[in-house]
Amino acid sequence: MGARIKALVFPCGTENGGEIHDALRHSLHVDMIGASSLEDHGRFRFPRYFGGLPRIGEAGFDEAFSALLRREGVGMVFATHDTVAEYLAPRVQGMGTHLVNGDPETASVTRRKSRTYRLFADCGWAPRVFDTPEAVTDWPAVVKPDRGQGGQGVAVARDIWEARLAMAALEEPVVMEHLPGAEVTVDCFTDRHRRLVWAGPRTRERVRAGIAMRSEAVEPDEAITGIAERINARLVMRGPWFFQLRQDRDGRWKLLEVACRVAGTMVAQRARGVNLPLMAVHDFMGRDVVPLPSPHVRLVERRIATRARLDWAFDEVFVDLDDTLVADGRAVPGVVAFLYQCAGEGKRLHLVTRHAGDPEEALRRARIAPGLFDAIHHLRAGEPKAGVIGERAIFVDNHFPERAAVAAARGIPVLDVDAVEFLLR
Repeated sequence: MGARIKALVFPCGTENGGEIHDALRHSLHVDMIGASSLEDHGRFRFPRYFGGLPRIGEAGFDEAFSALLRREGVGMVFATHDTVAEYLAPRVQGMGTHLVNGDPETASVTRRKSRTYRLFADCGWAPRVFDTPEAVTDWPAVVKPDRGQGGQGVAVARDIWEARLAMAALEEPVVMEHLPGAEVTVDCFTDRHRRLVWAGPRTRERVRAGIAMRSEAVEPDEAITGIAERINARLVMRGPWFFQLRQDRDGRWKLLEVACRVAGTMVAQRARGVNLPLMAVHDFMGRDVVPLPSPHVRLVERRIATRARLDWAFDEVFVDLDDTLVADGRAVPGVVAFLYQCAGEGKRLHLVTRHAGDPEEALRRARIAPGLFDAIHHLRAGEPKAGVIGERAIFVDNHFPERAAVAAARGIPVLDVDAVEFLLR
């Protein structure tokens, strides 16, 4: 296999930055790098993380960002925010790397609702836009920021006075018709030949902070497919992108927005077997991509994931067997994943147990290889576990008295089973 492509995600602590990471982390073709201007969740996610960059537009950003690209040998960049994409698009090529969906004109048009609506004004699915509240013909109307995203700052105005108030609260307001019907997001992929190779609609059934937490795949109808093709023909796309539609009072689809970036809930497509960020990597490598969706996955549910920073240097992990590593005769997946993560970081793994039978046989019955451990400490009844545990270590045990005894004797971090997931990457 040839050299792996260095892919930079910026800013990397966002929801869609996390989706790009998860979509590419197991690829044999990619080394992931995360960068951010603000300290964020990316530090917990990306093994190679660079924080503290200036914000885009600040003095020194271009120089610092370009230096990072050169130093790390970055081949491609995923921008996770519309403003970042618009800023980087005219600059990144001069920095010697490829920005996914990095056409400057497309990034500029899609950043502004007003420019997007004007570009497609001759299409029947473009929403009606009003220059002033006085021009509104049917109430209610919608007032939204020209450069908004995720539904932020959107207000429904029932009359001219509410519209004026809503507009006064925004720097660049847009007034458009109210669309009361169903809403869908259509995740798309365009290859280097400008062929639209994927257009997958999904619902937005439960939305938190502009992010769809529950989403179900729907079959694209002729109208949705036609809209996708028209957008793809008029804008220069290459890579993952999406657009959002909503039905008007007559059930006709109307355009809400287009974005030339990965969406956080594009994970719904990946769950179906269509990995759009990975398709961007293969397209960048000059390979033709073919989606292979699974008909057996249609619904995804999302939740907030929490990670914690452990301010403790350790070389060894000690873990209990019964009801910690193995419960009801089965391996506990989160604990097993944590042990493999630690082993990959060069930590020594120890099993410490007073199991009544043969610990190695108990491991084998749970389909865990005894060779996972550097040492297995089989203690006698009443023998303290702290006696075999060192000082540069952490201890995992489901039993509180055991954790309390080790904490008192060794002064090291002690974790219950539920706390292990906070340290997973």
